[in-house]
Amino acid sequence: MGNRLAIAISSAALVVAVLGISPLGGAAIRAGTHAAGLSGKNTTGPRGPRGPRGRRGPRGGPGRPGARGPTGAKGATGVAGAAASQHWAVVAGDGTLIRGKGLIASNPVIYHNLGQYTVSFLNQSAAACAWAASIASSTTNTPSSGYVTLNQGAANNQVDVHTYVSGGTGTDQPFMLSLFC
Repeated sequence: MGNRLAIAISSAALVVAVLGISPLGGAAIRAGTHAAGLSGKNTTGPRGPRGPRGRRGPRGGPGRPGARGPTGAKGATGVAGAAASQHWAVVAGDGTLIRGKGLIASNPVIYHNLGQYTVSFLNQSAAACAWAASIASSTTNTPSSGYVTLNQGAANNQVDVHTYVSGGTGTDQPFMLSLFC
């Protein structure tokens, strides 16, 4: 029996020594003292005052878009806009009118000499309008090189058209002319 008592005391001393020195032993001791209320902290007393509020954290990113709302009622139809140009001409290089609108009925295009033409419009003062013209073939999609100059004709319903090659020499070229009034 004496032998058993010595073994038990030795074993207990060994357990205390090992558990008291190792991290596991320290954790076990702290857990035991806390559970027994021996940690030195008052775990059953009243709650203390609240501390100051911390700084606000960073703002989060944008959220997902919400559901689309209903489509509104269709609005009223607007006022009709102004009509497109009602005065224009497509003219061949020899002065022949190919097609046009708003021109005088008799002899609307007069060919003068080497790229010089006069176009006469019906019931429209060209002086009150903007003019636009370009060298353009009415039969092909290939543009011709050159340029056009425009002047007020002898009558207020006339526009004088002069066509030139890119070097500046007057030459017969097909053109398109519009009045914007």
